Amino acid sequence: MNDALGQAVSCASTAALEAYDRAIDHQLHAWTGGLEALDQALLIDPGFALAHAARALVLQSQGRGPEAREAVARSQTTVASLTERERSHIAVIADLLAGRSAAALQAVMVHAASWPGDALVMSTALGAFGLIALSGRLDHDLERLNFVRRLAPHYADDNPWMLTHRAWAHIEAGMPDVGLPMVERSLVLRSANGNAAHVMMHGCFERSEPDKALAFVEAWIEQYPDTAMLFGHLHWHAALCEIDLGHIDRAVARMIDIIEPHLAHTLPLVGLTDSSSLLWRLRLHGRSAQSWIKASQFAAARFPNGGNVFAELHLAMLAAGTQDAAALQACSVRLQGLADAGHAGALVALRWADGLACWVMGDKAAATQQIASCLPEAARLGGSHAQRTVIDRTLAWLPA
Repeated sequence: MNDALGQAVSCASTAALEAYDRAIDHQLHAWTGGLEALDQALLIDPGFALAHAARALVLQSQGRGPEAREAVARSQTTVASLTERERSHIAVIADLLAGRSAAALQAVMVHAASWPGDALVMSTALGAFGLIALSGRLDHDLERLNFVRRLAPHYADDNPWMLTHRAWAHIEAGMPDVGLPMVERSLVLRSANGNAAHVMMHGCFERSEPDKALAFVEAWIEQYPDTAMLFGHLHWHAALCEIDLGHIDRAVARMIDIIEPHLAHTLPLVGLTDSSSLLWRLRLHGRSAQSWIKASQFAAARFPNGGNVFAELHLAMLAAGTQDAAALQACSVRLQGLADAGHAGALVALRWADGLACWVMGDKAAATQQIASCLPEAARLGGSHAQRTVIDRTLAWLPA
């Protein structure tokens, strides 16, 4: 049998494959119901290896590591009977779950050479938190754009998923005027697309159009389930628009009434970065009394031992916002370890953490010097340009 993307799949049941296709569609378009659909597929066909692998990927993104490792182990039990593509697909996910990011990225590139239409595997390299963005490369935006350009001919011109990623890659590479028409087309073709709505917000941000972005998201989000993976993050973007428009009270209300309650449903890395960076940005606008308790509790529960470079960037913000010098020092120690392991972005984040530590100690001159030194290589940190503007805005605020 072939899946919805036209790829041969080892599956014992048409009904199981239909549930799997539904799950992959939801995952690719940031919609709810993916995990439930995978559970249904596996109830019908318990030996469906690709469904176990996809389930592992979803569970890992939700911070459910032990369950994810169990699921990927299940996917590997029948690899001898699978096609070469399926074995390669599962190997990429296994590398990801084991924390072998560089190996996983290389494996994606090898996989893409033979099976560029395997969108789930391709998706692991794309986006703000994909393998390319978090690779530590200074030119990761250009690398992602080139990768998407190689993939695009293997998808239909009206494929909403590919249009969305073509849009994202152009916007992040400094070409929002090229990218915006692509994401607008994607939303016309498929409005129920959380990733496309997210890319639209980035396009408006890069064109300095907060009023347009706010009007778009307020209308579009009515159809989006409040438990969906990007629900809180889209409200984070809306709060940034409100800050840029001078509506600070509205941004505070959005944080308290929507973003904080949604932490119960969000992906761990998204929840950490949204809550800590918005609180920090509000502080830059004079809201230093805003409570950091829920964000701190979320970080303690989901990142008790720290995280990747981009997570540490935000854990440092959280520590500075709560005046926790010990937590800042712990960030620096972990980042030094990541730098020693070879991640090129770790030293940039380390200078950020050290700069915030200087600010906590009252040394604004040293803080300014350290944080200014982050700017030339900020792209190594990963994430999006919109997220990394917190560095510029902190630097502008420090001399005050």
